[in-house]
Amino acid sequence: MVARKKKDGAEEKARGRPPRRAAAKGKGCPALIAGIDVGSTALRMKVAELVEDGEPRIIEDLSYPASTGADTFSHGYILPGTFHAIIRVIEDFLHLLDGYGDVARRAVSSASIREAANCEILTDRIRHESGLELEILDTVEESRLVYQALLPWLRQNPGAYSLALNLGGGSTEIMLLRGEDLQVGGTRRLGTSRLFHAVGRGARQINSDILKLVTASIVNSTRDVYQEYHAARFLLVNRMLYRAFRNDPLASRNENDFVIPAEPLREKLKDAYTLGNLELGEHFNMGLADIELLVPAMLILDCFLETSEVKEVTFTNTEMLMGLLREMVLSAGGENPLLSFQRQIVRSARAIGEKFEYDRAHARIVTEFSLLIFDSLSALLDLDVQDRLILEVSAVLHDIGMYVSEVHHHRHGAYLVRWADIVGLSEADRMLAAQVVYFHRKEIPSSRHPEFMALPYAGRMRVRKLAAILRLADALDRGHRQNIKNLRVEIAGAKLLLYFQTAGDLGIVADAMPKKANLLEMVAGLEIVLRREM
Repeated sequence: MVARKKKDGAEEKARGRPPRRAAAKGKGCPALIAGIDVGSTALRMKVAELVEDGEPRIIEDLSYPASTGADTFSHGYILPGTFHAIIRVIEDFLHLLDGYGDVARRAVSSASIREAANCEILTDRIRHESGLELEILDTVEESRLVYQALLPWLRQNPGAYSLALNLGGGSTEIMLLRGEDLQVGGTRRLGTSRLFHAVGRGARQINSDILKLVTASIVNSTRDVYQEYHAARFLLVNRMLYRAFRNDPLASRNENDFVIPAEPLREKLKDAYTLGNLELGEHFNMGLADIELLVPAMLILDCFLETSEVKEVTFTNTEMLMGLLREMVLSAGGENPLLSFQRQIVRSARAIGEKFEYDRAHARIVTEFSLLIFDSLSALLDLDVQDRLILEVSAVLHDIGMYVSEVHHHRHGAYLVRWADIVGLSEADRMLAAQVVYFHRKEIPSSRHPEFMALPYAGRMRVRKLAAILRLADALDRGHRQNIKNLRVEIAGAKLLLYFQTAGDLGIVADAMPKKANLLEMVAGLEIVLRREM
């Protein structure tokens, strides 16, 4: 049955009539939201009230053990028993929500469902049986939700560098932060359930060396994420490690987290790893199923500590599901969660540009020009604020293909953007950005381009419009000299007037215009006119 943890910590069954809601305080009755996570080891649901300070207040916390990770990472698909158990638990969750009346709800899943061969079949069946849409998050969306979950802590600790680790069942998200500002991020296919079921099942003494070798190899590959920074602490997001060490005598406790110095923690991890499962269970007061996943969690944490210079580890009592609820709060207030994260997304794009040694000054001015042109044409072209974000990312990264080769750099750039860890930007939006980068020069989008044609009609139209703007902005800094200053954009009848000042020669810009401005003239139906001001 579902483990149900109420505000007072009591556990009871999830079936049956839900408890009466407490009377709302303040003006009116606060709305209710519910977040559901189909995870690698459990299905979880949190129900929360929206209170005046904007922080969701949890009134229901439910959990049901599941073997989705064991199925996917051992067999490659969700087995029939697990398949039907997931649907039954979701129906139980929704039955409970029905007792509350109108509840906004959102359900997500990540690696253990995303990588299953029958992922689409499962999501379709859930939709058919319950009417619930299960969102399959990609890795960058997971990182955005983890960031939202950590945001209250980050705001209370500004200035210092921190390495946030979301150690999940199927993957580990890594974010280098300074206060609440994201510097760089990345994701590795390294998780507790994946490590145990794909590598470490069987006798520990036989598999320990393999576990360590695999883990060390993957963790070492993360050094490019943080090697140039000097983070003082890890922010650890992992429920099992939090439970294991919350009563440790070295822990310095706060309201929702605790801190343990890195060096003595490493000694404790090494000592614990030498114990058998029964001894570990007694030591940490956990069952065998939890201990099986605690061992790889400790090993992963130890490897991260070994490759970093952090002095302490903060064990946070949060999870991705809290980030989901906070995004739902933003949505309830009329905000687009993606756009509230916009600054961090653009910062992540710039970090990728630095990695590929982009021309920072050229990227900056092309981005500035792109957004000026966008703001003048967005109403005419029926573009919205999310399109603006995709254009900004594309403008920042439009020339990173130069890192591979100047020849066909638009193609190389599109590939790099398509597979980049732009934290917070979904796979669908990265695909659009990649196509915008592809068409920022040379040919215009057409049926000759299979990846472009694979997009839905609406996506193809967005690419045409955004690429048209980027092509024009790029032409205005032809030669990468930043000669054009104080750009102004106006629409006058059938003309798009570009007013600017310059002390340089415009010959190279004028030469580029016929080929670079043609797409925008087609999609906007405007003649582009350059007007130099004194």
